[in-house]
Amino acid sequence: MEKIAVIGAGGWGTALSIVFSKKTDVILWERFSEYAKILSSTRENLEFLPGIKIPESVVITNSIEDACSNSKTIIMAVPSKYFRNVIIEIKPFYRKQEILIASKGIEPETGMRMSEILYNEIGCHNFAVISGPTIAYEVAVGNPTAAVIAARNINLARKFQEMFSSEKFRLYTSNDVCGVEICGGYKNVLAIGSGIIDTLKLGDNTRAAYLTRGVHEMKNFGITLGAKEKTFWGLAGIGDLITTSISPTSRNHRFGKAIAAGKGNEFLSSTKMIVEGIFASKAIIKMSKENNVEIPIASAIYRIIHEHTSPMDEIRKLMTRQLKDE
Repeated sequence: MEKIAVIGAGGWGTALSIVFSKKTDVILWERFSEYAKILSSTRENLEFLPGIKIPESVVITNSIEDACSNSKTIIMAVPSKYFRNVIIEIKPFYRKQEILIASKGIEPETGMRMSEILYNEIGCHNFAVISGPTIAYEVAVGNPTAAVIAARNINLARKFQEMFSSEKFRLYTSNDVCGVEICGGYKNVLAIGSGIIDTLKLGDNTRAAYLTRGVHEMKNFGITLGAKEKTFWGLAGIGDLITTSISPTSRNHRFGKAIAAGKGNEFLSSTKMIVEGIFASKAIIKMSKENNVEIPIASAIYRIIHEHTSPMDEIRKLMTRQLKDE
């Protein structure tokens, strides 16, 4: 049986370990030795996925050498802000293993997608990315879930599809790596706005208009960078946006609700989870300026987060922009 390493023992990494352990041997890497011991002894991720048992067959380690050196496939499930540093740690133990990127986000300092960082640091071509509406808890408990795996080499995407698909976890394939990764970062920014709409009690009309125009904006942004339009109407695009924008467990949605209530800092200090949309918003604004693409919704969310503008003022600006055709 092929052995895989899941790098990152957050909620998503733990969920993938649980699901994939039913089909293959799994090593789960947790950075901190003390927490790795807790995971091993309790077989439960109390911080990020409480109430779900980790199978005894999942080997838990804080040695990145042990995880990578003994595996044919590496699954990257660390937050995007740590992705580059962890890849640098993996580099001495990289032996041309196939890599599946499960991290969603865009590096704020460079605007690079995770696959671009992977190639930049270790020259890896043999990779795929996975994305879609995949709330970690629902995946872990076995609720029916669908996602997409994208690779430039479609045969690799299909190999992973065969390896990891199951009765409860259905995978589709694509060759639009750029589009899938753009969706994974952009939807987190839009989900923050959805949370703001909820707290302000603006209603279903507002939410529907916001999400519809948000997908349109995300699509235009992605196409400018080389993505394919169909990706934005699929699981990685509108599918993941819906889930992240309405789920009560979505940290980006919850952060948006907190911001609108004037409690954004309190929320951040109360959670160990990374709110990816905060960092993605910086990258997206930088990239939009470099590529001369208009993104009024993401720009408004950026100003609310980083410049502390009034949500109602930003909504008013969006509603009174120059009229145009749909």
